[in-house]
Amino acid sequence: MDKLLPFFRITSNRYAWGLLALITLLCVAAPVVSVATALAFVPGLPRQAFWGVLSLAAVIPLLIAPPIAIGALSILRLLTMTIDRLDNCVRYDPLTSVLSRVYLLNQMREQLASGGSFLMIDADHFKSVNDTYGHDVGDEALKCLAQVLRTALPPEALVGRLGGEEFGVFLPELRSCDAGREADRLCEAMRHSGKVIAGRDINLTISIGVAQYCPAITLEQTMKLADEALYHAKRTGRDRYHIAAAHDPVQVTETSSIRNATERRDRRAVA
Repeated sequence: MDKLLPFFRITSNRYAWGLLALITLLCVAAPVVSVATALAFVPGLPRQAFWGVLSLAAVIPLLIAPPIAIGALSILRLLTMTIDRLDNCVRYDPLTSVLSRVYLLNQMREQLASGGSFLMIDADHFKSVNDTYGHDVGDEALKCLAQVLRTALPPEALVGRLGGEEFGVFLPELRSCDAGREADRLCEAMRHSGKVIAGRDINLTISIGVAQYCPAITLEQTMKLADEALYHAKRTGRDRYHIAAAHDPVQVTETSSIRNATERRDRRAVA
């Protein structure tokens, strides 16, 4: 709607009233000017008749235009609000308010030309949080994690929820060593913020897998490398990050598809 009808995107009541005034003015001015021009060519027309006809030409649209315009603008306002809500549902995760998986991937693809690093982030022992304290506390833990990601990372970072307790972060133009330092800061920030959540002593920590994107491999392969690095961080003690080693693109394609299902099942077991 922004690209098709930007003028009629009603985002506020003030803007709606402004459009109403403009539409009413145009609806009144058009017939008044037309009638006045036509009457100017009528010879011997009395002044009283001239102004009477002109007043009639103004009053009729003045009575008709506002109700019709109000109805049309109300529909446009409702349409704008509906589209904005749908857009928010597509762009943002409703629980954590970070980017949704689909929108995160789209945003990452737009910035791949400048390179960067991808972080796969997973909450440690999250299943036990849900089992012990309930899903409402689990939801608060996810919100806390999302807040840490938003505040501890640089403003240009793309933060999204991939599903469940798994989040993804893309750091544009950052090499893996620099992304590792950001991952270390995230682990430290989560240790501090995750101690008490919703009044419970949760001591929530995170594990992070880091992989640098390069043109030789696809975004999906980069994410698989980060996923493998995350699995390594889980196996070696959690509450830490691991940077994926450089892989040959062909090897990534062949081995990832074989190991991915098994490693995800194993990681859930140690999560």
